[in-house]
Amino acid sequence: MKSLFIIVLTIISFNVVNAQKLNKFGKIMIDEIPPVPDHRIERVDGVYKVFNDSLSFDGNSFYRLPDGYITSLEVADDKKDFIKRYDLKGKLLVTILSDRIINLKISEKANYLAFYNTQNIIHINLNNYKVDTLNGSHVFEFVENEKIIYFNPECNKINFNKQQIEVEEYPYQFIDYNGKILVITEKHIYALAGNKLTEEYTFEGNFFDAKIISKEFFFVDKTEKRKTERFTLYKTSDFSKIIIADILDDLNR
Repeated sequence: MKSLFIIVLTIISFNVVNAQKLNKFGKIMIDEIPPVPDHRIERVDGVYKVFNDSLSFDGNSFYRLPDGYITSLEVADDKKDFIKRYDLKGKLLVTILSDRIINLKISEKANYLAFYNTQNIIHINLNNYKVDTLNGSHVFEFVENEKIIYFNPECNKINFNKQQIEVEEYPYQFIDYNGKILVITEKHIYALAGNKLTEEYTFEGNFFDAKIISKEFFFVDKTEKRKTERFTLYKTSDFSKIIIADILDDLNR
């Protein structure tokens, strides 16, 4: 692994320098007032509905697109889940049915969507509705101009840009950050370049959480000793310098 510096700040400086904190569960908490939702979800006569201004849609999840809306119904019962696409006037254009819809994602420019159906990743072009069935898991992400990166546990390989990259550890998360595609596993953070993984960070304990906030990359390292656990929040912009932003343990919980 390339050399790096970890800067340790005092507990006092946590309160002054860093707005980002850890919540009582060790997850990254954003210190800002959340925006007021522009929609509400209700169950009407046993049916989930989404209400946005004067429009109503079917489903219990809501996504706004440049040219309309997408809703989905994701429930744990014997009925089929669905994805519905509407135009800006609320007219239903397309319905997609699936036994399960897990981890639904829409690409940045809304040209593609993908979800896991417990067996495969279903990748759909929202311009022509071409469907690709990918041999992967629920671990996938849209990166680099709406390309999809995903993990196939059957062969322990990451699939990206028509390449297969072997990985020894199960990826937990893919993040497109600062011109790099980061691959996060339980023990490491790697940067993907071509068909190779370059180690950027090794966790003292285990990976617990990660977020991009105000163009900085934050991640949580969870360590356990006997019956105690400690969560350390780090931030970095390029991994050459890593700063401790917050610490949560039994002393300050």
